[in-house]
This record gives sequence, structure tokens and C-alpha cells, in this order.
Amino acid sequence: MKKLPTIAIIGRPNVGKSSLFNRILGRRAAVVSNREGVTRDRHFQSIEWNQIPFEIIDTGGFLLDDDVDEMAEYVRMQINTAMEEADRILFLTDARVGITQSDLHFARIVRRYADKTTLVVNKSEKKEDRNQSYDFYQLGLGDPLTVSAKTGYAIADMLDKITKDFPKMDEAWEAPVDDSVRIAILGRPNAGKSTLLNHILGEERQIISDVPGTTRDSIDCHVKHYGKKFVITDTAGLRKKARVNDEVEYFSNMRSLESIRRSDVCVVVIDATRGLGVQDLRIIEQIRDNNKGMIVLLNKWDLIEKGDKSFDHIVKEMKEKAIDLEHIPIVSISAQTGQRTHKIIDMLLEVYNNCFTVLGRDAVVEIFHKAIIDNPHPARASKPILMTRACQTIVNPVVVGIEVNFPELVDESWKRYFLRRLRKDFPLSGAPLKLNLDKKLSLRKDEELERIT
Repeated sequence: MKKLPTIAIIGRPNVGKSSLFNRILGRRAAVVSNREGVTRDRHFQSIEWNQIPFEIIDTGGFLLDDDVDEMAEYVRMQINTAMEEADRILFLTDARVGITQSDLHFARIVRRYADKTTLVVNKSEKKEDRNQSYDFYQLGLGDPLTVSAKTGYAIADMLDKITKDFPKMDEAWEAPVDDSVRIAILGRPNAGKSTLLNHILGEERQIISDVPGTTRDSIDCHVKHYGKKFVITDTAGLRKKARVNDEVEYFSNMRSLESIRRSDVCVVVIDATRGLGVQDLRIIEQIRDNNKGMIVLLNKWDLIEKGDKSFDHIVKEMKEKAIDLEHIPIVSISAQTGQRTHKIIDMLLEVYNNCFTVLGRDAVVEIFHKAIIDNPHPARASKPILMTRACQTIVNPVVVGIEVNFPELVDESWKRYFLRRLRKDFPLSGAPLKLNLDKKLSLRKDEELERIT
């Protein structure tokens, strides 16, 4: 399959880059706020316009003064990379504010790519705003296009113009079935998520800093491992709701939670020097509630002093705090030095495969019969609990159904007992395992379940 052409959106802070990005996509994929510096990393998304496929890249706001934002230099590096790699560049300005010194300085840099740059004057909803667009000729980037990311004014005309030389969808462009494994990297701020992602990718795509909250958006990155495709999403550090005190952090948290919902396997990065905190427990609970595969990484293990509690002791304490970790792979790593990071992709693939496990109808029936013989369910309210049949009904997550005359009267303790029996016999490390009780069970064949995988 051919490589998709790319369009990078650039400009100083607060000109509406993320709003334009979202408008083109037709959904809110990037965090938008009136505050400067909300977007810092490059944010990649694929889209098709009039049968023309391309990739669009949102970038951070160009800042001259490093004193305004200590991340400014890193953001500029990301912008330069985006400009070099893009097939088209949209240089975005603000019709209401007019030309600023930052625009003039940035335009001198962008003119090196003038042959692939389109000057766009955003926030041109009103006629009087559009009339001011002639001032922007002094940037030396050609005819300005007036648009409004907020209302959608002239966006279609802009896309027609900038994609007219892109190849249309044909057999060579036809998108294959997406069989990528979707991974979400989650954790508290400054746990080392972006450092870990850069180590896996082998490039500085994510900005790294000791400042908590550096990553504001959930960013998708692509990597291959032994021919298997992975889409890895680095997310904003999830904070307690009480500490989410502004709109930027609110939407960043919402985006992180959305990343959990659309992932196959979640990676929880825990700062080993701080231990398992309340917010880590909340993240684990969110993953469990969404029935996603999970691995836990104890990061910054290189900073743990010799003679401190052993790994086994720390893991035991973690599992006492969070019963959900009982069947979750936990490994100590250092994203900074690369210690044991080579194991992560293999672990993720193992958990992913476990999520799609077909247990086998005969095996489930055998375990079910042994379970009710070894530990028959007691009668409840003078009503005998009769369990007659069992089989696997779903993959990803693995769900086993049991036919029982009074589903609502089955003890939680017996459910936990049966799930433990299943986990003892099947390799389901890291994968969610659920139990459904029903008066009438619809049996499914193994072949039917295997087609889903």
C-alpha cells in the first residue's frame, strides 16, 4: 500500500490549529482551548476527502520566547520535523488579531518550504474579518485563504485546493482490514509514559519533560514488531477529578478515558519510586470496567535503592491493594535506560492473544461439571440453584455463560470460585474473564468463536 500524503497544520499559539484539525476530521480528536500551548506533540490522524486519502498532523504553537513556556524549544523541534516530512503545510494565522511579530518571525522560517505551503487566515467568519486578509500578503507566503474552523466557512474549498494534486483512491490506495493491535499507555503525570513510547518507537516523536502534564492529547503512533502492526496511544497523565480544575485537563482526561475504550490492551505505567497510588487504582478500575487487557510496568526501577523491598514483596503489596491485579503481568522496567523494555511488545502481544482465546467447548463443559461437583451451589431462600449447561459465548473479552434457573440468586463467592477454576486451566494472563448467568443459554460452537478472532 502506498504511503499517504501528509498535511501539517502550523502556526503560533491560539490561532485555531486544533480547531481546524477537528473541523477537517469532523470530530473532536484534539484538545481545544483559548489558552496558549495546549497542543505540544504532533498529532496524526488519517482521513479521506472526496475519495482522496491523506494524513493530517496537528502541531504545537510556535513560540519565540522560551521564558513563556519552558517546552517551547521542544515544540519548535516537533514543528520543524512536521514541516520537513509533510507534503503540504497549512500556515495558520488569526484574522482578528492580525499579523504579530511571532507570525513574521515564523513566516521567515516557513518560507523555506514556500512551494508546499498554503497561507490560511482563520477566524474569518465575518465579512469585515475577511477584508483584512490582504494585510497577510506581507508574510510572503502567497495568496491567503480565509476560513473559519469554528463555523466551517470555506473549509471545503480549502481542502479541494490543497488536495487537488493528491492521488485519488484506487486499488493501490485501498485500505486493508485494520488488524493493528491498539495499545493505550496510561498512568499518573510524570510516570514516564512518553519516555517509554519514544524508547519503543526509537524516535523522539513525543516530547519528554520532568514537568507533569507535558502530554495534553492522546497521540497515536504506529510500530511493527515481527510483522505485526501496533497502534500505540500515549495519553495525558490521568489525575484525580478533584485536581482537574480547568477545561484543558478536563478534556485531556476525557481523551485518556476514550483511549481506554478504543484500545485492545492497556499499559499502566507506575512510578516505582512513588508506589501504587489512589489514581493508579482508579486507572486500573477504568480498564477493568471497560473489559480491556492489561499489563503493569513499574517504571524507574533503576532509581530503587538496593536493599529496599524486593520486587516480589512490592508486587504482593500491590495485589493486596488492588485485587484486579491478581492475574495481571507486572514487570519492573526503566524507560530511561531501556532496562527490560524489550519485553514489553511481546507481553502486549501475549495479552492481546489471550483476550481472543477460544477455550474449547468440551474443556469448558468438563471444568463446569467438576466445579459443581466439587463445590455445589447451596440452596437460596429454600430454592434449589440448578446449573445445567455452560459454554463460552464471546471472545475479547472472554465470556463464559452458565444456564441456571435463578441467575439473580447465585452467590458472588461461587462466581469468583468458578472464574478461579477457569483461570487455573487456561492461559489468560492479563486478559479480562467474565461470567454471564442466564435462564436460557445460547450455545456457540468453537468454529463460530474462532471466526471472530
